[in-house]
Parts: sequence; structure tokens; C-alpha cells
Amino acid sequence: MMVNPEPLSDATPPAESAVERAIAFGIDMTLLIENLRLTPTERVKRGQAMLDSVVALQTEIQAWRSRQAQST
Repeated sequence: MMVNPEPLSDATPPAESAVERAIAFGIDMTLLIENLRLTPTERVKRGQAMLDSVVALQTEIQAWRSRQAQST
């Protein structure tokens, strides 16, 4: 059983940390923080869902290109 630490959004990064420099540079850390709140299993499931979407899109693009080639 995982114990949830304090909310990450309330954590203040140490002075001159990489996180602080990234924020100062203008990088939005929201997605990183949201992902770190997920369990490793949840992160893998989200990654797999994204990969499945990309593969489906690639398949549709190939089918569309094939149809376009046949109609010309």
C-alpha cells in the first residue's frame, strides 16, 4: 500500500533547484505534478492508451493514403 506524501503543489522546491529554474524559465510543471500523483500502474495505463491512439491514427492515415492512391 502506497502512502501519499504531502500534496506536490504545496511543496516549495529548494532554492536554485532544477524545478525552480524550469519554472523561472517558463515551463509549466502542472502536467508533471499531475503525473507524479498517479501510481506507476496508472502512468503505464495512460501511456499505453496514448500509444494505442497513435497506432490507430497511423493505421487510419495509411488507409486514407491507400484510398487516395487508388482513386488517382
